[in-house]
Amino acid sequence: MKKLSLLLLLLVLLSFGCSEKDDNPTDLNVYGYKLHQFITKSAVNALVDPAAPDTVDYRGLFAYEIVASDGYSPRSSSNAGYDLPWQTFKDGYVVPTDEGKTWFPNANLPGAFKVKYANLFRLYRKVDVLTCIGSKMVELHSLPIYQIDNWSSPPAQEPAIKLSDLIQGIADADTLILIAGDGYSRSYTAEKFNDGYYLLNSEVTTFPNFNATMTGGEKKFKRLASIDTLCQTEQSYTFTNADTTSLNISFPLPADLSTYEREVLTDY
Repeated sequence: MKKLSLLLLLLVLLSFGCSEKDDNPTDLNVYGYKLHQFITKSAVNALVDPAAPDTVDYRGLFAYEIVASDGYSPRSSSNAGYDLPWQTFKDGYVVPTDEGKTWFPNANLPGAFKVKYANLFRLYRKVDVLTCIGSKMVELHSLPIYQIDNWSSPPAQEPAIKLSDLIQGIADADTLILIAGDGYSRSYTAEKFNDGYYLLNSEVTTFPNFNATMTGGEKKFKRLASIDTLCQTEQSYTFTNADTTSLNISFPLPADLSTYEREVLTDY
């Protein structure tokens, strides 16, 4: 009877020690959990614009930093040094059975983005600058910050960046087009653009020397996503990452992934 009790105890202990992959010892597949599941559209939209319709997805307004449990980030690697746009980040995976590593099917990404024991995703507000060559991602809090009157009544000082700082390294352009996160766009002369600021808390533009003669939608352009330079040459300027002290949005990786969908990683 004692031997039978010991055997039952051993079986119970073994059952608690099984990993996700050990649930079925004959399953040799490697499973990954798509990263987009951990940054939901509803959560980000609520932070950017609680009234946003369900057809709008504001996750593309941010750059994404992956942080390991020991504090490592691809930002600190000489092989990377930057954050990822949503279009790249969303297609990545976390692989629990391989040291909790992140993995991306994009073969062009440096190995620094295979972050072991990933446990946190930091989001930084950014704008894309479009040229003939492609686009450049600019994190807004990496730029000089000014205190500018906002649109409250009476006006209050609010942190803002100069629109012209976003297009450093680009030759003079007669017209620039602002494009919002919902696809709305509007063109501006270089004179107006160079006078403009983007209010970081209110997510809206202001043009101190032109507001009095501009229409409402022109002077209050909201939720800026990108700037089209109308086929100017490549932007010859290197931007830095936003400092983590500017961070106001982060998402921890859940400890329990049982409610999330997993996929077989055939190319892992």
